Amino acid sequence: MSKRILIVDDEADINIVLHEILESNGFIVDSFDNPHYALENFKPHYYDLLILDIKMPEMNGFTFYKEIKKLDEKMKVCILTAAEINYGEYSDILSSLPDNCIIQKPVTNKDLLKILKEVMHCGP
Repeated sequence: MSKRILIVDDEADINIVLHEILESNGFIVDSFDNPHYALENFKPHYYDLLILDIKMPEMNGFTFYKEIKKLDEKMKVCILTAAEINYGEYSDILSSLPDNCIIQKPVTNKDLLKILKEVMHCGP
């Protein structure tokens, strides 16, 4: 059975590229460029992984993360960001992420797939 991934990133081009890369590698992907719309359409216990940007207008990724965890506390989350992260301010969230789940942009397709497969425990 294919793993399901939810992408939430306000940059449409990032969503399109990630969607293509992941689907061409056998994943089922839903993506949103608006975090509010993503929350409205979120299906608890449906996704195997959330790929989340931090810097988004209207709702930052950490606020979105907290809302998702209220709906699905077991949701695995990888943060994909080009921004510097204030580790002190968000230590509670960052400490709950699986190892290697803060992915700095830019990242190669090969490295991205390797990290995501490790987090979801779906082989090399």
